[in-house]
Amino acid sequence: MELEEKPPLSLESRIFIEDHLYFSTIGAVRTERGWICIDTPADPLDAIRWRQTLQTIAPLPILAVIYTDASRDRVLGTAILLEERPGLVIAHHQAFERIKSHGEMGRQQVMDTLINLGQSESAEILSRTPLVLPNLTFSDRLVLNFGSPVLILEHVDGASPGQIWVRIPEHDVVFVGDTVTLNAHPNLSEADLERWLEQLRQLQAGRVARRVVPGRGPLVDPKGVSPVLDYLKTLLKRVKTLAGSRRKVELGPLVNEFMAYFPVPEHERERIQRRIRLSIERLLELYTEEKKTKAGKAATAKAGSRKKT
Repeated sequence: MELEEKPPLSLESRIFIEDHLYFSTIGAVRTERGWICIDTPADPLDAIRWRQTLQTIAPLPILAVIYTDASRDRVLGTAILLEERPGLVIAHHQAFERIKSHGEMGRQQVMDTLINLGQSESAEILSRTPLVLPNLTFSDRLVLNFGSPVLILEHVDGASPGQIWVRIPEHDVVFVGDTVTLNAHPNLSEADLERWLEQLRQLQAGRVARRVVPGRGPLVDPKGVSPVLDYLKTLLKRVKTLAGSRRKVELGPLVNEFMAYFPVPEHERERIQRRIRLSIERLLELYTEEKKTKAGKAATAKAGSRKKT
């Protein structure tokens, strides 16, 4: 998809959103001193076009790149955007560790996907593009002020340990990364499901911002996060019902049930099925252990009560 075919969505000529890329939704904020990019295109040809698009809008330097998480889909275009010039690369400290440990493997996975999509030129360029690690990390909250508008970065660890949101209060916008994925299956491999659901409820209630930029999919209002909220609520209910079951749990029908929630390209079906199965297995293990712990505590308390009697 060439970015020139459709200009990025502009919010008050300050915030620009590109949601037509294969891998993820990205954004850029035009501050008084220069551009701040929120996530990067994984396809290097898209990264080149994105940089050119921003320079056409306003010939300003790219001052900073923010990674909303450690996903391979978000961190591979930084070297191209910065063109080897100095710039801040910002992430949560847990995302830094994840990128450092798994970044090269993630690059190879994206290269394999590009080859499967027939984009061998992009894969070859990506093989020569260096991975850029964050040079500024934080734990809870970071304020970026390069002149209006001010960006507030906040750690929100439901979808993954290193997940952050980027709020722009002046424009009532929040970039939420993979806290919200529309028309795509959420990745649950490191999720704290109950914290994630609470964060989605805050978004849906409009307590964060009136415009929500998802990690995958188009800009929505607070009610637009409902599909992923419903998905996770149903999954949590199913898993808690099955947790601790004495009968062998057959996961095939459950995997198929959740596969039907969002469209999946044919070449991705096997990978997504495997990811859903592994996620359900992890959650079943987690909640089964939680039930055992609660039962053990209850039995201990009951025994103590008998002794006192």
